[in-house]
Amino acid sequence: MREVLRGSMQRLVIVSVVGGLLLAMPASVVAQKVAPNAELKRVVGRVEVLAKGQTQWIPAVVGAQLAEGDDIRAYAGASAELALPDTSTVVVAENSRLLLTKIDYDPQSQSRLILMHLVVGKVRATVAQAAITLARVRQSNFAISTPTAVAAARGTILWVFTDGQKSMMAVEPELGFTEGSSQGVWRQ
Repeated sequence: MREVLRGSMQRLVIVSVVGGLLLAMPASVVAQKVAPNAELKRVVGRVEVLAKGQTQWIPAVVGAQLAEGDDIRAYAGASAELALPDTSTVVVAENSRLLLTKIDYDPQSQSRLILMHLVVGKVRATVAQAAITLARVRQSNFAISTPTAVAAARGTILWVFTDGQKSMMAVEPELGFTEGSSQGVWRQ
């Protein structure tokens, strides 16, 4: 009987010590790192998502999480708005297809690497200014490529259009952004 009680006490002591250590550890050590995702905030009309590694497009729904390597397409009369982890937003216009090539964001340092590829169509990206002050030091990047061009931006509104053969890009500085000057002209 004593051996049974002694074994139970030993297990209780071990569980208590391990539990105490887990509670004492910072949450960042205990928690697994979650890959940053883009969240669908708005879907109008027929919009579909192709998850990385899949062959079947599925209907897009508000609240869906898109990860690195996922595709999104909007048909005629449709559009979708994505919220990125750095608070940037991307609107995918009708007759467009966008691939989320790379989504990397560190909320502590506000450094980011967000790369997208516009296969066809038009997108409007509102790039968050949160990382602008750190951009020079950490080289936070936000870029959209097309089959013929690449547009990179920091703290601005970026329009990108491609038909697969030609690409056009426009930049609209956000209010309060004073580095350089642009009137938001289209560039071909």
